Amino acid sequence: MRTAKILMTVLLLGAPVWAEAQAKPPAATGAPEILSGTAEIKNATGALSGTLEARITRYSLDFDRTTVEAALKSGGYPKFLAALRNAPQVGELVLGGGKPYAIRYARERTNAGARTIVLVTDRPVYFVGSNRPEAPPKAGYEIALVEIQLDATGRGKGIMAAAARVRPDGDGGVLLDDYAEQPITVTNVTRKAGQ
Repeated sequence: MRTAKILMTVLLLGAPVWAEAQAKPPAATGAPEILSGTAEIKNATGALSGTLEARITRYSLDFDRTTVEAALKSGGYPKFLAALRNAPQVGELVLGGGKPYAIRYARERTNAGARTIVLVTDRPVYFVGSNRPEAPPKAGYEIALVEIQLDATGRGKGIMAAAARVRPDGDGGVLLDDYAEQPITVTNVTRKAGQ
């Protein structure tokens, strides 16, 4: 289990950039859209890979986004979970063609044509390493988080915490606690317009 500080990108992306992206999305970006790629887990005993598809119907509205973010800051993880689960569904995350997981938080940041997209599901999608004898308990890891970086052509890469929890770091950022020893890599990401 590894704790990583995600600097303002997990949940607290710059509000002015968000407002600008919502006001004037470039023609080749924005929801609805589908991001497809390959998710890969590697450890000392081998590797496992499969498809990842994020079907984004829309990005979280300012009210929903700030409600979730404020709940984390003021009430910690329990209030964050309640606010996240009450937020409207804005898409689906599908791994390996399996059952879809509801995305309740979707946010994008644009910079010089490149985009950073953060997606949070309302439940975990996979506990990497849970079959090891020394595996930590699964309790408390109640979300999944995906962060993808796309270039101006709509191609990119990212990381995923398939079972995670978050907490404020006290400096305005967010700490991500991933159940797995290291994040899942997401490669060969492509974007296509959704319907």
